[in-house]
Amino acid sequence: MTRILFAGGGTGGHLFPAVAIAERLAESKDVDIMFVGTRNRIEARVVPQLGYKFRTIWIGGFSRKFRLSNFLLPVKVVVSILQSLKLLMTYKPKVVVGTGGYVSGPVCAAAVVARVPIVLQEHNSYPGVMTRMFSPYAREVHIAFESSKKYFRERRNLHLTGSPLRKMPRLSQEEGRSHFGLSSGKKTVLVTGGSLGAVGLNSAVLNVVDDLIGRDYQLIWQTGSVDFERIKESQKDHPDSVRVEKFVEKMEFAYAAADIAVCRGGATTVAELIYFNLPSLIVPFPYAAANHQVENARSLVESGAAVMVQESEIKEKFKRTLIDLVDNMPRLSDMRDKIRSLSHQDAADVIAKSVLRIAGNA
Repeated sequence: MTRILFAGGGTGGHLFPAVAIAERLAESKDVDIMFVGTRNRIEARVVPQLGYKFRTIWIGGFSRKFRLSNFLLPVKVVVSILQSLKLLMTYKPKVVVGTGGYVSGPVCAAAVVARVPIVLQEHNSYPGVMTRMFSPYAREVHIAFESSKKYFRERRNLHLTGSPLRKMPRLSQEEGRSHFGLSSGKKTVLVTGGSLGAVGLNSAVLNVVDDLIGRDYQLIWQTGSVDFERIKESQKDHPDSVRVEKFVEKMEFAYAAADIAVCRGGATTVAELIYFNLPSLIVPFPYAAANHQVENARSLVESGAAVMVQESEIKEKFKRTLIDLVDNMPRLSDMRDKIRSLSHQDAADVIAKSVLRIAGNA
């Protein structure tokens, strides 16, 4: 039995690429998979539901605000490395796969000490601290963006692979619109700010929704939990043109239905835009660590596949920018062609095969 240990969590952006790789590995019957995470973040809920083994370590993030817990961080790091070493000695994985976030640090450090091969996957355009820290020790580092290369001194182990995504079918536009009960003949805007939503983004769309409907557009609007009631109430007079959803479970239908997305710049969102060849207007979350959402968005903007409006500019630029885009179908078509050129082969499958090859040689 080939044992593979995954270290990555804290946010969905770090967890779901790991889950995508694990899915491909699980297709091999002789592979045993375990995840390491923390007991109070997304991985503690999602990983057991998916049926994978799950163990926790004590590590936590560093808060930018003054908190007494920050003074405990050095102790947490030492304890978490010791916990990880114990886990490596008992579980005996052939490879440790790190997908970023503070969870991956102690596990990768323990792997270096125990001489267990490391494979890293970095989903953001600007690589995270843990990826940069442990890349010299990794057998392979898989990156999602060409622009990431400049942040690594050592490039012998770098592989431009794309972002691993869970398997999602590509559907027809008609299937997507039918799923939401929308007209098959109308142009469609997808609005999504993530599972919690984005109040500033939702408010900006609220300011332009009548203009979109007047141009015979329809909307799929994932508001998030915070803003759902407010937006739902505001759109009660447009039941045929605006589908307001708290959370869209099957995003493949939403991506298939849309002609353009209005969204944040998270790595998973950007990867899905590329996978579904969807032009976009991106409003990056301004408080993301290391401004990585801006860097992710820029990778599409520089390729001509997206337009970016900073949240600080949203009142001045958002409405005019979106109207200019939806009024210019040739430009949207060109943006779709540009984003199609960024598509990679199945990144999760490529990384899974690399992990198995390294495990076989360990």
